Amino acid sequence: MDIKRRNIPVDLTKCKYLGKGHSGEVYLMPDKKRIIKIFKSANSCKAEFDILKSVEKSLHFPKAYELGKYYMIREYVGGTSVYDYIKAHGIEKSFVLNIASLIDELKSYGFTKLELRFPHLFVQEDGTLMLIDPRKSYEEDIPYPKSFLRKLNKMGLLDEFFKILQKERPDIDWQKYYTVK
Repeated sequence: MDIKRRNIPVDLTKCKYLGKGHSGEVYLMPDKKRIIKIFKSANSCKAEFDILKSVEKSLHFPKAYELGKYYMIREYVGGTSVYDYIKAHGIEKSFVLNIASLIDELKSYGFTKLELRFPHLFVQEDGTLMLIDPRKSYEEDIPYPKSFLRKLNKMGLLDEFFKILQKERPDIDWQKYYTVK
């Protein structure tokens, strides 16, 4: 990606490179409170910005501040990756309930893609969950957290997760969607 042609309003040499994903590269800005995400596609950039704006009252998504053709400036999300959190704490009732509540909230915003991917989910110090990179949230139809459950299965924790979910939230039946692969 040729960043020089993206008209980025930030001197990236003063930013910390955080990584890159499917849609672009991410840098922590000098204030350590915001990131700039530089997209490969102008359409993807606008779509993600619009999704973040549609959920700006939520405590589970970063605030979006500025949109350029190929970049977005949004709130930085720290915390612990969900993978590291589970490795350290295992599957706890409060965590399972937070996952269920997050999915409930995604539904309340009209999301049809109820996907939670480990690399995009962070646990904050107070236990709340923050979700980054909400792509195609209104376009794709995934009625349960497919990748999340698959990853729990690989970690050997899916049965424990389902036991707590069944006891605490019997209204949720993600097992009907899930098949071991």
